[in-house]
Amino acid sequence: MMIKVDMHMHSGEDPEDGLHYPATVLIDRAVELGYAAIAITLHRKVIEDERVFDYARQKGLLLIRSVEWVIDGADVLLHNITQREAQKLATFDDLRAYKSERGEDLLVVAPHPLYPVGHSLGSRLEPNIDLFDAIEYAPVHLSLFDIYNRRAMRIAKRHAKPVVANSDAHNLWMFGRHYTLVDAEPTMLSIFRAIREGRVQPHSPPITLVGCFRMFFSDPLLERKPGRVLESFPSGATKAD
Repeated sequence: MMIKVDMHMHSGEDPEDGLHYPATVLIDRAVELGYAAIAITLHRKVIEDERVFDYARQKGLLLIRSVEWVIDGADVLLHNITQREAQKLATFDDLRAYKSERGEDLLVVAPHPLYPVGHSLGSRLEPNIDLFDAIEYAPVHLSLFDIYNRRAMRIAKRHAKPVVANSDAHNLWMFGRHYTLVDAEPTMLSIFRAIREGRVQPHSPPITLVGCFRMFFSDPLLERKPGRVLESFPSGATKAD
């Protein structure tokens, strides 16, 4: 049984990006596209409003509580974690001890690990490879220029690490082309186990030139407003609202 998942994306609740759609809109889109599970990984913030998770369950979608956290200056995807738990993790040694404590109900993924901008892991990937259950195939790549993913895939092969594909979506148009098919039941622990065991089929087609333009020029100028935070359920609202 192969199910469709995306374990790295952002929504308007993200405190850094100023995106124009809340998590509930992303959930609706995931349902339309046939996803079984997603993880909304805001920068340094875990979505903890239970109404968002209730909304996903009502739609038949598994929403995994996750975050794109910064460890020793590098982005790391942490799945099945709370804000309070994440705030205790400042170094790779912190994460190593915590991962040992948590066991199989915590999934750690290396996002866009060798991408040359942002807070990618870079040279910190291999010295800490024991921490990562999987390595992400970065979604931003051209068909003839993909050296960063190729290097990351060589590292993944060298250390027998599974590879997953995610959208890292910062806009709805970015969501849907990059995903992973996982040989699992649509439950969190089944998905985690299948990823660790490499029972995955990552799908990550090259980005188009139009997509590059939208991502780096059009979206930041026209769609994003840094500092803006959109809540799925504003204070005082109910699910019925």
